[in-house]
Amino acid sequence: MVSVKHVVLFLVDGMRPDGLLRADTPFLDEMKSRGVYTYRARSVFPTTTLPCHVSLFHSIPPEVHGVRANTWQPLPAPVPGLADVIHQNGLTAAAFYNWEELRDISRPGSLAASFYLRDIPDDGGQTDRDIAALAGAWLQAHEWSFAFVYMHNTDKNGHRSGWMSDAYLAAIGNADRCIRQVCQVLPEDTAVIVTSDHGGHENTHHSDLEEDMTIPFFLRGPGIPPGRELDGPFGILDVAPTVVRLLGLHAPEGWVGRPISLDRR
Repeated sequence: MVSVKHVVLFLVDGMRPDGLLRADTPFLDEMKSRGVYTYRARSVFPTTTLPCHVSLFHSIPPEVHGVRANTWQPLPAPVPGLADVIHQNGLTAAAFYNWEELRDISRPGSLAASFYLRDIPDDGGQTDRDIAALAGAWLQAHEWSFAFVYMHNTDKNGHRSGWMSDAYLAAIGNADRCIRQVCQVLPEDTAVIVTSDHGGHENTHHSDLEEDMTIPFFLRGPGIPPGRELDGPFGILDVAPTVVRLLGLHAPEGWVGRPISLDRR
């Protein structure tokens, strides 16, 4: 796989692939044409936000890490997370998020910068826009190798108005504009990943329904083949191994996911 100097991981909470296809997302449409993608990536069960993020960052399923709800508990085995691996290799990682429970997904000292903005109900996506502005400003002003940018508004609108509702689709469109805003200021040697933690149905998720379990995945960057749909299996456990491979690092013992293969067709 190609190696890059910078990787940004955008996670849009609760973004269903079919919602992405119906929403107004010109920037993600462009990402699809410029990189590799799938609308059939798999989450983990339970499809709950914190367990999904722990699985993503540690490349192990909930039955191993033990986090089954949106309440943090120490992992039973000392498996390092994505930010921890990056820090251990002398690189710089940063995180920008508006859901406070994500504060525990990396060990103390692993992040050079960690910014949390309190999400405000019925803010019309403003906190997502604030996170994007903060991330863009910090990334322009500092040296870094990895950044995690999380946006909560899509999930919030799914719970309030329903998955696939007009408000939910508008929240995906807002996330698209936020991602574009950050990407406009990134160095050219940056790989950009956009994905989600879970989908949703009616006004909830947390189930093993296809609507909850299926997530999108986009990757673009230097050396990434354009417009290629992945036809092999790919899931949330494979995201962290893909990030470290892009940065020229090795996944630690204990991770069960595999990095994306750009040779797959």
